[in-house]
Amino acid sequence: MKIFIDSSAYLAILKPQDNNREKALSIGRSIFSSKEDLFTSQAILGEVLTVGSARHNRQAAIDFVHDIFKSKTTIILESRELLEKAFQIFQKIKDKDVGWVDCYSFAIIETYKIEKVFSFDRDFKRYSGAKILGI
Repeated sequence: MKIFIDSSAYLAILKPQDNNREKALSIGRSIFSSKEDLFTSQAILGEVLTVGSARHNRQAAIDFVHDIFKSKTTIILESRELLEKAFQIFQKIKDKDVGWVDCYSFAIIETYKIEKVFSFDRDFKRYSGAKILGI
């Protein structure tokens, strides 16, 4: 089974004051110790670093992403194929609040046939077709 991890899940774990923190820690403990294949993207890590630095603690965000690098999580790097697929998805979705990184994530989920997403972002439920852990 494959699980994609969104920035909302990582940030809920990183930030002690996050409303979803306890739920994120519980789900995180379960999936990080499982035999499931875990995926995220360089765009997601960029969001974690940017938002984590701005809204929490820069060094904590750096340390957190460093731990992701050392984990068993596969980090999907940008490719032209994924960018084009994400652009197609972005053009189809009429909801102006769905961002580029989410569309890029939807493209990864579709391309890699990922069955589950660890996220607190409701757009994944509406547009990814995967089972959502967290909501």
